[in-house]
Amino acid sequence: MIDQGQRDRAYRDELRRWVPALVGVQAMNGVCEALDPGSSPAGLKLFAEGNLGKRREKLHAQLEFVAEAFDDFEDLASAYIRSVPPAAYDTTASDGERFLSWLERAGALTPRQRDYVACQRARLGVEAAARADRRGHLGFQELWNSALQRAATLDMAPGLRVYLNPSRAWSQFITAALLDDDATLPADVLFFAAGEAIRTAVLEPNGRALIEELASCGPCTFDEWAALSRHADRRELVEFCRDLAEMGLVAFD
Repeated sequence: MIDQGQRDRAYRDELRRWVPALVGVQAMNGVCEALDPGSSPAGLKLFAEGNLGKRREKLHAQLEFVAEAFDDFEDLASAYIRSVPPAAYDTTASDGERFLSWLERAGALTPRQRDYVACQRARLGVEAAARADRRGHLGFQELWNSALQRAATLDMAPGLRVYLNPSRAWSQFITAALLDDDATLPADVLFFAAGEAIRTAVLEPNGRALIEELASCGPCTFDEWAALSRHADRRELVEFCRDLAEMGLVAFD
């Protein structure tokens, strides 16, 4: 007698064999053999080609920015889709991240291309952080609505609690392709969610150290941060907080 566990394992094994064919990565032979009588292998092939096309369209839509740096992007995307099946319960975002990893392994990238890939990865990282902590993301965005007004009172209300934007991701650019011409290279760039957009801030080493300092101790009151900070005095910290509030990187309550 076959128990439920055996049936489940058999079903999972079948899916592992069939999914690559159904998404157009492998030949259809094994799947065609499992078709019900009267079912059409030609129809199954059309279904697989349709899945392949939809995946390509979604990948291209998500990575349109990266495509600007590659003359052969369409060929690369096709090679990736044909050789790498989607993961179970895959999302467009995770497929895009996997493509970027595949792209780095597939061949030598120019410094400009590496910066484009790094930029896209950081954007995906911000989106992933917002999905993983949606409550924190929405809560911060609500607080940020009043951040500028509260930042103006930091001198008089040092007990305000400082919150660092939780939907953020660091990257580093090694060329000026995506930066102002006068940027110091390599440049540390912080990507973060601000409303419906993803913004960037190019930070000097001291600025990055302050962000990481707040990340390690926050949320904390401004007084608490000022007392422990090793990278800025009280006056500098007030100005830094105001700049960050204007950008969308900190909020207060």
